[in-house]
Amino acid sequence: MSTQDADYNLLESVVREIGGDDAVKVASLLDPTEETTDEAIAAGAEMKLNAVRKVLYRLYDARLAEFRRIRDKSTGWFIYFWRLKPNRVEELVINRKKTVYRKLKARLDYEQKYHFFNCDQNYCPRYTFDEAMENNFKCPECNGELQAFDNSDIIKNLSKKVKELRKSLEKSGVNIDHIDSGIDINQIVATDKPTAIADSTGNSSNGSK
Repeated sequence: MSTQDADYNLLESVVREIGGDDAVKVASLLDPTEETTDEAIAAGAEMKLNAVRKVLYRLYDARLAEFRRIRDKSTGWFIYFWRLKPNRVEELVINRKKTVYRKLKARLDYEQKYHFFNCDQNYCPRYTFDEAMENNFKCPECNGELQAFDNSDIIKNLSKKVKELRKSLEKSGVNIDHIDSGIDINQIVATDKPTAIADSTGNSSNGSK
């Protein structure tokens, strides 16, 4: 696995998250500059061809791999030649940070917006002021008395995480105002997905028609 365009550890971490150890094995046999077939990868990784193709499609969906296909004139099957695209790692990491930022920001907004009440039982949920009032400040789960819940520590921890993520994203050139306003939407769409035949008998040895 080449490290020319991305740090190896980061690339390995992202690939493992996408497809586990099998994806790491497959990606380690891909190169950014030289093409290789799925059959060669299967042989090198000592994996079944179908399993290799599933991993390749996952990497392709994440745009961490790309392919070129040609038709074998003698068999009529398509042969797929694959390459790694490690330069996409940073973009994937940024997109995932954006997703986490949105979730944490929404949670922080929720914690700041409402006053909460709970009972003495740890297994019972919290309730907003309106929910507590509707239940006459009695816990619907255990009938215990609902008391004001101090969520200042939750707000403090969430604020810290949001601030750290915001700083990291801004350092990467991301416009946080666009994220907060809902303008920034990540859409990774892979088109022209290869339709290799999943035939464990090997009848479709080099690809698909």
